[in-house]
Amino acid sequence: MKRILLFIITLVVIKSGAYSQIDFGNLEEYQLYRPDSTYNVWSVTVGYGPVIYYTDVIDHTIFPQSNLKFGPTVQVARQFGRSWAIEGQFLMADMYGQKYQRYFKGDFREASLNVKAYLNQLIMGGPMRDKWNIYGKLGLGMNFFRSAQFSQIDDLPLFVSDVYTIPSGYPTSYADWDWDNDLLVKGYDRQTFEKTSRQRELVLPIGLGVRYRLNNSFDLGVETSMRNLLADNLDVDMTGADNDSYMYTSFSVTYKIGRRNRRHSSWTYKDFNLDYQRQRARDPMIARLDSLRQQLDHLAASDSVVSDTTTIHSEKVIRRETFTASVFFGFDRSDITQRSHRTIAGVARYMKDNPDVKILIRGYTDDRGSYEYNLGLSERRCQAVVDVLVKDYGIDESRFVVEPKGKEILLSDTRRLAPRGVHLVNRRVDIIQIFE
Repeated sequence: MKRILLFIITLVVIKSGAYSQIDFGNLEEYQLYRPDSTYNVWSVTVGYGPVIYYTDVIDHTIFPQSNLKFGPTVQVARQFGRSWAIEGQFLMADMYGQKYQRYFKGDFREASLNVKAYLNQLIMGGPMRDKWNIYGKLGLGMNFFRSAQFSQIDDLPLFVSDVYTIPSGYPTSYADWDWDNDLLVKGYDRQTFEKTSRQRELVLPIGLGVRYRLNNSFDLGVETSMRNLLADNLDVDMTGADNDSYMYTSFSVTYKIGRRNRRHSSWTYKDFNLDYQRQRARDPMIARLDSLRQQLDHLAASDSVVSDTTTIHSEKVIRRETFTASVFFGFDRSDITQRSHRTIAGVARYMKDNPDVKILIRGYTDDRGSYEYNLGLSERRCQAVVDVLVKDYGIDESRFVVEPKGKEILLSDTRRLAPRGVHLVNRRVDIIQIFE
């Protein structure tokens, strides 16, 4: 129970030290995770740190006062999406523990396959302050070890009869051992003390780690894991009630394999715009609803709406003739996408079928950047739409009224509504029929 409490306390300290809030209102396009985009997904981690053993032959409850052992580790991981990874890990270290007049020593090699879950990705949708990732891991591996018990008096290896007495009428873990002639060893010949094949036991690693992002290529990290053997023989004392275990804490450097100008997918954020795009694909009426408020604002300010008679006339036109469309843009972009060309083609067809119609081209941006820059960006977006209609479809440029608005009016307030605000709907040009 004490070991479990110690492990939980260690994990909580690591987690609380890195916790912070994500500001979804200020994310750039390259920080957002898109399933159809390419990211770096492979990484190699090299670490080093202390190994603390919890076996039967130890004189400590939490931390040993002497003979603390250290070991290196190498991890190779493959990321799947933002939140999950499969990791292969190799770990090795010397072993030591003492109790009463005896001690055990040896060494082990461990190989494991682990599943990693990035907790902040699952709970909050991205790394914290673009610098911190917290993950949990659970795996299955194999421990290959050699160990032996020795006397603290003369440092000679101990025989079974030096430590244990034969219980009368009770089964024992040493039932097939020669109590007087067999040494307390694993991975050695019991009588000659010569090396044999290493003892093999299954191990279940469970842990928590923190990563700090230096740049697109390197991370720093610290990880603590409790590694539980499915046997009680690591110290060659097989009389305990619990299986043996050891805690490993590593301080590490991670190299993220891939292009330097490309993010590792574990350092990207959930794209709330993607849900909006999928909804648009399922329901084409959403495209008109996006522009409805702007259309109504324009009609309310129109000079033609000045009396009951003209209001009735305008309402009839809205029901029969009103045409609206929206063209959306990438972050800090004013180029027309292939999908938007299809939208503009529909506008051109409508204008050719209705040669007297005039169109309002009103452009917007999201709220990132200065007012002056965004005003110019919205003007470039308006002009890009007009240029396609004029140059590609031969529409008279005098039939357009251009109104760049910049970030003056946000359809989705990404700061007030964070993290649910949607940048994409603010980066658009609304195409609205004008009534005179």
